[in-house]
Amino acid sequence: MLQRPDGGGVGGEADDVLVVLLILCLAVLGALVGIAAVFAAFYVAAQVVRHVRRVVLGLDEDGVSERVRRQLLADEDSRQSYELGRAFERQYPYGSVNTRLTADQQARIRERGVDAWEFVVSLDVNAMLQSRTEVLFMGGENCVQTNLPLPKANSVYYFEVKVVEKPADVSMWIGLATKPYPAWRMTGWNRYSAGYCTNSGSVHQNSPFQGMRIGERVLVGDILGVGYQPRSGIVWFTRNGRRYKEIVSGMLYDLFPTISADGPCSFSANFGQRGFVFIEANVKRWGLGPIEGALQPPPIYGADQNTILLEAAATPSSDDGSGSDSDNATDSDNNGEAAPAPSPVPEHTALLIDDAPAQSQPSQPQSFARSQSSARPQPSSAHGRSRTTRRPPLYQKEDPIAAQLLEAGSTSLVAAPDAGAKQPDPPPP
Repeated sequence: MLQRPDGGGVGGEADDVLVVLLILCLAVLGALVGIAAVFAAFYVAAQVVRHVRRVVLGLDEDGVSERVRRQLLADEDSRQSYELGRAFERQYPYGSVNTRLTADQQARIRERGVDAWEFVVSLDVNAMLQSRTEVLFMGGENCVQTNLPLPKANSVYYFEVKVVEKPADVSMWIGLATKPYPAWRMTGWNRYSAGYCTNSGSVHQNSPFQGMRIGERVLVGDILGVGYQPRSGIVWFTRNGRRYKEIVSGMLYDLFPTISADGPCSFSANFGQRGFVFIEANVKRWGLGPIEGALQPPPIYGADQNTILLEAAATPSSDDGSGSDSDNATDSDNNGEAAPAPSPVPEHTALLIDDAPAQSQPSQPQSFARSQSSARPQPSSAHGRSRTTRRPPLYQKEDPIAAQLLEAGSTSLVAAPDAGAKQPDPPPP
């Protein structure tokens, strides 16, 4: 066994290594605790400074002084709207209503794709839904939201709103908000909301008093885009395809596209059903859902293959005569005698659609009618008789009852004049 001069061995060296590692771990842990303590001290200091600032300057919980509040709420309507909005927040705090996507809503998104999103106009909103994504505000302060929130599966979601009509003195607020939201408040004026004001180019978040100027005015024909990153809660805006660098953070909620206005105007939203003006959103497919869902379109008109209705209707068909034979056999068993055979259709027949007598309508030559009927095979009807395709020449109007009888293969046909009788000459070619 190897030994050191001081009497130690290999076991002593291992103990020294363990001691060194323990000292290093304690040093790292102490450094982490020190960093955390510094951050905690800064946070506490910031909270204390904010509280002292509010007390000294007379600011409320929104960071607005009493003087500014009185100026912004000078008229009675603004003050009443603000107080009712705060009461609405206390009555419906976030989380009081379940707004997450349900299983039925997710199935609807899979079936319809981006077409599953549409605006909903409640009865207390003075607006009219022109289409699924187009709304006309009739006047006053109103707010509309979509029926479904933004998903959270992808990293980014994006939609655009085009200002179709808007007077110069009317402001629109375009952004995101939770549901329910006060129907008379602008987007960004109440908690859990953020909205871009078209007339000032500023963004408000959770308060009507403080706004951040980030862009320009939005005029008629301009397109304002809203982007949302659900994993970080960041909201950003674009105008006519150009993205603003300023962002709004802390929006970790179930958010709905929300548009409000303080006067008459109209807008059209694009959730991804068509191309975006913001090119990056097209390349990365930031729409709310797929353009086409999994729901199959209806079959092409005239297709009769693999359809349940036609297969069920073809079951009692008498193409091979088995159906009529079985029916006759049943009748003979029940009545004791053979069922009478259907009366044959006269060879020379014509369907009278007008009320005019048969003599007033010129008939076609027999050879022409036969050649026309034998040009293509005719399917058998449910009555066991071949359908006729003869039409009265030069009729004036279409009789729906006669057309139904003809389609059903009915024998309610009026005999044409006798072949021996004198017939009018056919019209010249």
